[in-house]
Amino acid sequence: MRRRRGLLALPPSILVLALAGAPSADAAESGSTALCTQTATTTTTTPTGVEGVATSAPAGPAPGSSCWVEMDPYPFGSEGIPVEGAPQRCSPVFRGETPPGSQCDLTVTSIAFRAWNRGLAATDTSEGPGVDANNPYGIWIFNGSSWYPSPGFPGYSVCPGHTVVWAGKLDYWLIGGPSDVTWSRLCRFDGATLEWESLELPATTRQHVTVVTGSEERRRPGGITSAACFAWNNCWFFGTYGTAVHWDGTQLSDASPNPSLTWLQGEYTAAVTRSGPQGNAFGVAVGATAEFHNAASMSEVLSEHEGASPPEMRASSGGPFAPLPFTPPTSPQEHDPFRTDLVAIDFDAAGEGWVAGNPAGLRTTSRHESRPASPSLPPPPSPLVPVSTSGASTTCAGPAEGRFTFTPAAFNAVEPPNSFLWSSIAVIPGSGEALAGGSLLPHEEGLVQDPNARPIEGEPVIAQAACDGATTVTSFHLEDPTYSGPPPTPLVPADREGYVSAIAANATNDAWAATTPGSLTTGSGGALTSVAQPPHLYRLTDGANPDAPEGDDLEERPLELHLDPPIVVFEPPPPPPPPPPPAAVTKVHRVKLPPAIYGVKARLHGKHRFSLYLSFRVRRPITIGAQALRRGHIVSEVAPRRFTGHRGLLILKLDRKHWPTKVRFVA
Repeated sequence: MRRRRGLLALPPSILVLALAGAPSADAAESGSTALCTQTATTTTTTPTGVEGVATSAPAGPAPGSSCWVEMDPYPFGSEGIPVEGAPQRCSPVFRGETPPGSQCDLTVTSIAFRAWNRGLAATDTSEGPGVDANNPYGIWIFNGSSWYPSPGFPGYSVCPGHTVVWAGKLDYWLIGGPSDVTWSRLCRFDGATLEWESLELPATTRQHVTVVTGSEERRRPGGITSAACFAWNNCWFFGTYGTAVHWDGTQLSDASPNPSLTWLQGEYTAAVTRSGPQGNAFGVAVGATAEFHNAASMSEVLSEHEGASPPEMRASSGGPFAPLPFTPPTSPQEHDPFRTDLVAIDFDAAGEGWVAGNPAGLRTTSRHESRPASPSLPPPPSPLVPVSTSGASTTCAGPAEGRFTFTPAAFNAVEPPNSFLWSSIAVIPGSGEALAGGSLLPHEEGLVQDPNARPIEGEPVIAQAACDGATTVTSFHLEDPTYSGPPPTPLVPADREGYVSAIAANATNDAWAATTPGSLTTGSGGALTSVAQPPHLYRLTDGANPDAPEGDDLEERPLELHLDPPIVVFEPPPPPPPPPPPAAVTKVHRVKLPPAIYGVKARLHGKHRFSLYLSFRVRRPITIGAQALRRGHIVSEVAPRRFTGHRGLLILKLDRKHWPTKVRFVA
C-alpha cells in the first residue's frame, strides 16, 4: 500500500483538511510481519568456549522470546515507498536486470535511534538505474510504526553522505562516513525551521589534509567518518588524519591537532554520545593507528609517544575529546605492534559500552591487507570488548580474546576458524550485552554441494556478546534460487558476499539490523552469470511493545533575535513648552493591518500515530493556537503560544478514529 502524504498551504485565517477519511490500519502494519525469519541460524558458545548445536528461529515471536523478523515489504524503495513485488538491486553491475523505470531497493548505510519510536536511516542513492544524484530519498524517518522519507531532502548531489547522526530531538546530520574519500560537505537538517543546510568544511581543515608537492597542491584521500553530538548546538565531527571539526550552532570550526603531533594523526572510525542517569552527557570516539584510505601510510604505523601506544579511544563531557588509556587485544609484530583497529563503539545511559575491532587495515568494505600478519603467529583477533567511559571495563569481562578472529588466506591453515570482520555495534540498554554486525567467512567443512553456499568474501552476521563470555552468532540463509539439481535444495547466504551495514538496539526486545545486497552465480565454466540478491532489513522483537520509553519532539530553543546597535544622540535641552493650543476635534482613522501570520504550511507525518505540523511566518508578535475539529467537536488542540520571532510551529496530534474535517487557528 502506498503511503499517503499531506502538504497543505491555505490562508492563515482557517485551515481545512478535506480528506476522504483516515488512512487504514493496514498502512501502519504494511512494514511488519508476525513470523520469525526462518532463514536465521543461531549458534551459541558458552563462557567456557563450548559451541552448541546450531538452532533455527521459532515460528513466531512471543513475549520473553525475541527473534529476528524480516521487514517485508522492504521499506526503502527508490520511489520513496516500500518495494512491492520482485525486488530489484540498485547497482550498475545489475543494470541489465532492472527494467527501466522500475523501483529498486536502496541499501541502508547507517541507522540511528534516539528512542524506539524515533529513528533515522541513511540509504545509498549514489548509483543504480533510475536512481540519479538528485534522488530525494537519502534519509528516512521511523515514527514507531513505519519508515518514510525525510521531507525536503535536497538529494545526493547536494548532501553526498552515508552516515546519519542525531543532534538533539529535532536536528540531525548527514556526513560522509567511512567510505568517503573526497572530503564531502556536511549536511544539517534544522528541525526548528524544517530546512536543510549544506556546509563546507572549514578552510583550516582542508589545509590540514593538503599536501604540497613542488608547485602542486593536492588533497589527501579521506573525509569525515563519524560524529558525536551533545546537543543541536554542540557537535564534534571526526575524520582521517586525526581531523576534528566542531559545530557551535552557528558555524563549523577546525579542532584538528597540530600536524607535528604525529601520534594523534590516526583515522577516526566511530563515535557516540549518551546522556547519563543524572543527565550528565558523555561522548567517546575510537579510531585506528594508521590511515585506511592511504596504502602508503598503512605501512607507516603511528609512532609511540613517551612509551605509550597511539590513542585509539578518546572521551569528552562536551568539550574537546581527550585520549583514554585503552589498548585492544592484538597480535603484535616487530614492525607493527598495533595490530587491531577499533571500528565501532556504543554505550548505554549507564556508561557501559562495547567496542568492536578488526585486524589492522581490514574493513567489511575491503579485505585488502596493507599490513599483512605473519602466518607464524596466531590468527589476528577481531575482538568484541566491554569498555567504560574511562577506558577498559572493570565490571564486565566479555568473550575470550580469541573468540573472534580473522584468518588471512596466506595462512593456509589446516582447520581455519571462522573469520569475522565488524562494521557496527550496539549496546542493548539495561542488559550489559552487545550486538555486533559485520561479515562472516565460515571455515570450510568438506565438500560443498552448492558453490553458492561458500562465499568468497563473506556473508552478513550478527553476534551477541555477554559479560560472562557467552556469545550467540546469527546468520541468514535461504534456498538457492539458482539450484537445479536433485532435492533437497541447498541453503545459501541470504546476501552472499554482503555484510551487516548498520545495527541499533533500543531495548532487550527491540533492535534493528540492515544488510548490503548479495550476489549468487549460476552457470558453469566461463559462462558464469551473476544473480543479484536484494538488501534486507531485520527487526529483533518478541511481539510486544519495546521495553523502553517513547521519545517525543519537545525541545526548547533560544530565540534568534538580531537587534540593531543602540544609537545615542546628545542634544541641548529643549525650550520651554508653548501654551497649550485650543482643544481640537479628533478624528479616528481605521487602519487595516495585514494578518499577523502568513505563509502557512502543513505537513502530515505518520501512518499509525499522526502529527500535523503547522508552520508559518510571523509579521508581529502574536499569541495563537490551533484546534482540529470533527463535525464541530474539538478532537485535538494546541494551547495558544506566544510567538515573537520570524517563524512559528504548532503540532496537532491526530487520531485515526477521530479524524478531523477542519483545522482552525485560535487566538
